[in-house]
Amino acid sequence: MNRQLKILHLEDTPTDAELIARELKTGKIDSSILLVDNKADFVMALKEFSPDVILSDHSLPSFNSNEALLLLKESGIAVPFILVTATMSDEFAVSIMKQGASDYVLKDRLGRLPSAIINAVTKHRMEMEQQAVHERLQFHLENTPLGFIEWDRNGVVKSWSERAVRIFGWTEAEVVTGNKSI
Repeated sequence: MNRQLKILHLEDTPTDAELIARELKTGKIDSSILLVDNKADFVMALKEFSPDVILSDHSLPSFNSNEALLLLKESGIAVPFILVTATMSDEFAVSIMKQGASDYVLKDRLGRLPSAIINAVTKHRMEMEQQAVHERLQFHLENTPLGFIEWDRNGVVKSWSERAVRIFGWTEAEVVTGNKSI
């Protein structure tokens, strides 16, 4: 990592928080860590701290990782969410990943945490760059004076630009669904 990562850490056990901070230092993760242990502080930190990655214990006295992940999604903030917990079943691990967690690390295997953070942040940055490139390409395709038509390898139309609509007089829906033939 070239710059300092802002890590929002949701954890209620101070000794676990210290162990995780020490593991990040050992793994040479340059970070600024904001430790929170309740829902209100977590919500405020999402708005004010602008984290690059979130580390979350699963169970806290009045809050859990499922709720934290849901709040993150509802906030519209797109950052990696890594569950760091003592134990979990395979079913729960699959469930949390399906809900949008980037990864999970068991507390008895914290040596894996630095690489999990680097991988999650790198993947997230690549996805954001890819999305930006896609949006730029889409902008250029929609604003070119030429019509743009995309076919699959079987010659079926997959997409049809607005300019193609003006040139041919058929909407994308008409062409893609096969209501018109070219």
